[in-house]
Amino acid sequence: MAREAGARCIVVTAQPEGPASRVADTIIELPAQTMANDPGGPASLLPMGSLYEAVQLLFFDLVSILLREKTGQSPDQMRARHTNLE
Repeated sequence: MAREAGARCIVVTAQPEGPASRVADTIIELPAQTMANDPGGPASLLPMGSLYEAVQLLFFDLVSILLREKTGQSPDQMRARHTNLE
């Protein structure tokens, strides 16, 4: 749907060889244990996909901070827009 609307697609994943990556313009790999790769190999102390979820939280928080700085927005401007999207 995004492509049909003319948008570029970014996939954020721990599985860069997955099907979504094949159609992405950009792939951002967050190398962390997910439910897809938790059996076999070194295990995280966090269960199943929790490690990947924690990595995503940090990554997207950093992205939002950098975007706020780049666009010159205040935390209050971001908060107002965030609340509208909840």
